[in-house]
Amino acid sequence: MELHEAVRRRRAVRRFDPSPVAPRVLDRLVDLAARHPSAGGSAGRALLVLHRPDDVGRFWSAASDDVASPDRWLAGMMTAPVVVLCLADPGAYAERYARPDKVRARADLGSSPEDPATWPVPWWDVDTGMAGLLLWLAAVDAGLAGCLVGVPGHRWDTVREAFGVPAEHRVVAAVALGRAAPDQPPARRRRPVGDVVHDGTFGRPWTALGAEDA
Repeated sequence: MELHEAVRRRRAVRRFDPSPVAPRVLDRLVDLAARHPSAGGSAGRALLVLHRPDDVGRFWSAASDDVASPDRWLAGMMTAPVVVLCLADPGAYAERYARPDKVRARADLGSSPEDPATWPVPWWDVDTGMAGLLLWLAAVDAGLAGCLVGVPGHRWDTVREAFGVPAEHRVVAAVALGRAAPDQPPARRRRPVGDVVHDGTFGRPWTALGAEDA
């Protein structure tokens, strides 16, 4: 599948066929996701792949307050045969940018570059989010579906404890993967490009440049 086709086909699927994802397919997905950009080569991110039924069930129990009586959304998400946790380690970025070759860059990282809380942009979350998107697009390319979801902050400690995740890692997101169930609701209409993309100055809607050459 061409990249533009995978991007256009991507949509958030909230109910899955529970049949497992083939190991060779999962190998390819995580290999592609691990190739995402990383600010300064910090590599302060990790992907925790949960593909065994017991592990997937343990994740939803750890991440959810009402797994015993789930609402429609949660009941649908729990059918995903694979869940990948996207984890970020801010300390790895602080350590990387403390090195001599990053002296110039440190000037843009707030009053205390050694303290990630002062950074104006949390690049660890940005990089980890890109890994999640690459994973999702790779799944679409493989004929699968996905949905990127957040984990409530008050459940992070429970999730980390359930899977031995170090305390310094942020649980940025989880990507549920599998084959889409046949009873998906219609896709939401996407906002026009001109509502999202601005041309030259904020508030000037983007219009297709090719139209000017017609």
